[in-house]
Amino acid sequence: MGPFPLERLARMPGAPDLSTVPPMVPVSHDLGAMPMSLVNAMAEYQAMLDAIRDGLINKEKSSCPSDPDERARHIKSFGYFQDAPMVGIGKLGPDQLLQTPLRNPGIDRLAEDLKTKQTKTLAAGIDTIMADLRDSMTAPPRTIDGHTHTVVFLYDYSRDPEPGEPGYDWIADAHPQRASLRAAETAIIIAGYLRVLGVDAKAHSTTSSDVDLNKLVVGAGLASAEAGRVANPFVGERFQVAAVTTDFAMTPDQPLRRMSDQPASLMRGMAWTLGKGSQKNARTLDPYAKRRYADGLHPFETLRRVDKPTTYIDEARAARVPKRTDMLARAQFGDMGKANQEAATGGYFAQKAPISNAIRRPSGALLLLQQGPVAKDVPEAARDAARNAEGIKAAAYFMGADAVGISRCPEWAWYSHDAVGEPIVPTHDNAISLIIDQGFETTEGASGDDWIAVTQSMR
Repeated sequence: MGPFPLERLARMPGAPDLSTVPPMVPVSHDLGAMPMSLVNAMAEYQAMLDAIRDGLINKEKSSCPSDPDERARHIKSFGYFQDAPMVGIGKLGPDQLLQTPLRNPGIDRLAEDLKTKQTKTLAAGIDTIMADLRDSMTAPPRTIDGHTHTVVFLYDYSRDPEPGEPGYDWIADAHPQRASLRAAETAIIIAGYLRVLGVDAKAHSTTSSDVDLNKLVVGAGLASAEAGRVANPFVGERFQVAAVTTDFAMTPDQPLRRMSDQPASLMRGMAWTLGKGSQKNARTLDPYAKRRYADGLHPFETLRRVDKPTTYIDEARAARVPKRTDMLARAQFGDMGKANQEAATGGYFAQKAPISNAIRRPSGALLLLQQGPVAKDVPEAARDAARNAEGIKAAAYFMGADAVGISRCPEWAWYSHDAVGEPIVPTHDNAISLIIDQGFETTEGASGDDWIAVTQSMR
């Protein structure tokens, strides 16, 4: 059902009137002369996701429930598992297609990288992943002819950072790009998941799309057309969307009634005020309403600190070990027996569940962006260590990290040799560590060997 109480919204039967829906406006990553902006880094990741929004369909079609209601619940569940704030399902009609498909101009260069670049990693199944990506890049482009349904993912904004707030130069005016990137990530994964099941599916983003996303979000019952704009009853116009089109039949959501026809109690009633029955409510709608972005969601400032770690580390004698000695690498080389080696071959243990398989594909593509050219000139504003630390934290929390810490990165923390046996010369003095919560609720609901359990670490 998701974090927002969408079930309380007033809806109407039949197909929505899309004639008054304004055309979608692509999200630009060109902010001009703003070198400190995080948007400059987001552009490449958005382009990489756009480059893999389509792909090869599994020739062997999986069995799945025929009940369209159960299918809809299943797909929504995986959307919410990926932290989508709102998910809606609609019917795809010819009036929702763009006359000229939208294409990210950064795709061509990254597509060439996907075809030719090699990764230096022992990540499980990376060879299989990169081979699949290369095959997808060389395959003829496919249309969405025959697609009948849509899955729409709406990502809302939190408050705008205030001038003078720590990290402001990093994240100011970046809400549209952040929401677009997060939404595209989910759409690419869900589309890939459907293709793993043998279903035709393609993702669409605010920078590369065959469909008008404004019409899709209205058609999927997540927004309504309001006097030349598109709005959601809970978050207004402060959102971006991505979508999947597919021939996978599901029960569509009914379209919303206009904002003026929504129940008065929706945003002012006791259930919304007290947070009854939904994770998102009046108190939790904007998690950063009363917190600085650099401080994060959790009150880390209340924790007691010490000058040195309380766990003793004999730094003078801490040995550096090669990457080859980590347990995942050892499993691939057969150090822990044939069964573990077979499970690690081709990344089988990580990809045996379809949703994990779908997540690993963009993970593999994004590996190519882990290293890149470094700007020669450092802006004056980026020469203040304390300010940089706050900027890093603000940017990471803004993008959705649950915990961020900054530390020294001593020489003994580095591997001695990389995955192919080349010596590693430590080059960085500092480390930024990020934590992503796996979700205790999901752990509680998992059996340990089901599709969700094996997928949590992939997510």
